[in-house]
Amino acid sequence: MITVSNVTKHYRTRTGPKRVLDGINLKLTKGERLGVLGRNGAGKSTLIRLVGGAEAPTFGKITREMSVSWPLAFGGAFQGNLTGIDNVRFISRLYNQDPEHNLAFVEQFAELGQYLREPVSSYSSGMLARLAFAISMIIEFDCFLIDEVAAVGDSRFHERCNYELFDRRSDRAMMIISHDPGYLRDHCNRFAVLDQGRLTTFADHDTAQDHFLAQMRSSVVVRAVAQPFSRRLAAIDSLRRVAHADEHFMTLVRQADAARDRHDWTLAEAGYGEALALHPYERSYWVQLGHVTREQGCLARAEIAYRTACAYGEPVRVLAPFITAVAPPGSSTLNSPIAVPDGGDTRRQPPGYVDLALLAALARGTDGIADEEALVLLREGGSLETVLARMMSEAPAGAALPQQVALVPGGWAVRSDWRDDLARLVGAEQDAFDAALSRGEEPLAALRSAGGLAEWIIPVRDTTTA
Repeated sequence: MITVSNVTKHYRTRTGPKRVLDGINLKLTKGERLGVLGRNGAGKSTLIRLVGGAEAPTFGKITREMSVSWPLAFGGAFQGNLTGIDNVRFISRLYNQDPEHNLAFVEQFAELGQYLREPVSSYSSGMLARLAFAISMIIEFDCFLIDEVAAVGDSRFHERCNYELFDRRSDRAMMIISHDPGYLRDHCNRFAVLDQGRLTTFADHDTAQDHFLAQMRSSVVVRAVAQPFSRRLAAIDSLRRVAHADEHFMTLVRQADAARDRHDWTLAEAGYGEALALHPYERSYWVQLGHVTREQGCLARAEIAYRTACAYGEPVRVLAPFITAVAPPGSSTLNSPIAVPDGGDTRRQPPGYVDLALLAALARGTDGIADEEALVLLREGGSLETVLARMMSEAPAGAALPQQVALVPGGWAVRSDWRDDLARLVGAEQDAFDAALSRGEEPLAALRSAGGLAEWIIPVRDTTTA
């Protein structure tokens, strides 16, 4: 049995303690499957971490009289510099199990192929979830904690997960947290709703669902908003949170992950490209784009994708071997620096492909940038400021802004609202930028009128004619 007695959880913040869970009480016995409904931010993941022992309650007590899993599909405990295979062996030894027997199961179940032999820090979130779920199935627990397992993989993989978990282990206790009432109805025999840190239990699913939906209708949903680019790394991190809150984006990347797992590289490239069209600064999917273009033999595009991921904050130590692997024999790539951000002013940070396309549209009026030029600029390791200065000095005056800009190599990610991305990049207020353009101001002047390009050193165009 697991007993949660009057548990409260606070987190320290700059504005004081924030209460996430408030007076939680529950019991879970063998064979019971407790489904906990809650919207994003309700405290579901915090509750499951406390029950699993990953965190301690601020007040109250949790008693465990059976073995408890980590949250299924949670990859946070992996050693990022180790390969998937090495992580399987490491965890197997921790639990005194046969590493090779477990590895055979994980290879068959997770269907990650050659990626098991690559560092897990290069995995997408979908790949991490597959590996984590497979490893969870090789360790037999009395109670399984399940955090949104419905989001793991494609429908076929989802069915296999359900069989392993709910059919083969039907005698175990389970706590399943989700914002999907239908999923809990199919797999649980007890139900609760978590809202504003308080847990309410219900005798049946329909009553729990009605209570949950009533809360959703009465709540004000606040959408994630990207932060300005005055500090690039912080801004990119905020954009990543926006991306992961976008269900359309997550659906596209799950579909791309599934295509990659089937070795349908072209479809996977298209899927990652469409996803990056929505959220072009989501760096982990630039890594995946590099992987699938490399598999197709498009080595220049793979290098562009890997260098872009590094420019947006992915660890160089992870991607350097891939950049070396796609370099032509005897290439100067081996001596080219891999530019990384340092957390300072945006103008001094290295560009990724997205930035190069945006700056080319501003300076030249083009709807993108050629792969060859992009690769040269990425290898040179200059800053955003120096790249824009160079483009402005070489471009003729009077170029009109294009209607659309391709933000991913191959033209997958064509954006008509690219001016918003440009304004954010250079620190301009988007509505003010549009207003200045509508008054007939030249694009560079319009950005400055809107507060952008502060402290950027950009040469004045020579508008004289011979």
